[in-house]
Amino acid sequence: MKNIVIYSALFAVMTLTGCVSNDKPWVKDDSVRSETDQALAECKYQAKAATIGIGQGQRYKSFSSAIAAGIDDGIEQAVDQKELVADCMKAKGFNQ
Repeated sequence: MKNIVIYSALFAVMTLTGCVSNDKPWVKDDSVRSETDQALAECKYQAKAATIGIGQGQRYKSFSSAIAAGIDDGIEQAVDQKELVADCMKAKGFNQ
């Protein structure tokens, strides 16, 4: 039973983080696609590294509060990563 709840929560977090994605491509004058892909990969890596500690080290009174906090932390992490990637790409001279 616990596994079903855990898998359901993980599925909800992955589904919600997918909703946060942006479909507009990043562009920069006189840049080739491989340069854009490389810059985007670097920015995503840096954003993940910067947000890896969100929600760690907390103690919960119940299993359900831990699940709810995990979902909240996952959403917060996805939103923060999106903003960090956008800021990083803009700093490298790219626009959407």
